[in-house]
Amino acid sequence: MVERQTSMDEFLKNYSEQVQEDKEVVASGEYDERTTLKAERDQVYSGYFIESYQSGIEGKYGENTAVRVTSPTGEKQTLWVNGFEEQHFNQFIERLEKKGVNLPVKVDFLRSQEESKGGNKYNRLRIMETASGEEVQFELDSL
Repeated sequence: MVERQTSMDEFLKNYSEQVQEDKEVVASGEYDERTTLKAERDQVYSGYFIESYQSGIEGKYGENTAVRVTSPTGEKQTLWVNGFEEQHFNQFIERLEKKGVNLPVKVDFLRSQEESKGGNKYNRLRIMETASGEEVQFELDSL
């Protein structure tokens, strides 16, 4: 038990020590710095980890979903999806939920542009789960 702090410096020192001790079991409350993943069309992205996502973010072209991913090299990134790609992402999440799979998951994904039966072009996002469970969390933590 920490004794009562008498100064801000003493408090900050004790706080830092406690955060370091608790690091393995308690979330820090701090956010990772993330870059935007500008995924090109018609290119397969392999070995990415989907950690979490946030839907309903108002943007320039309507609502978006921020998909927080980690690259195979450990870079923290955000993949932004909206429109049909957002629908495809939500369908992927629904499939995971029906199988009882929780995030994080390891995936390969592909963005492409398709043509509808009516001749209109639309963006398509295909996501394939390649691994899930504890081994994914261990691998993610090791990056």
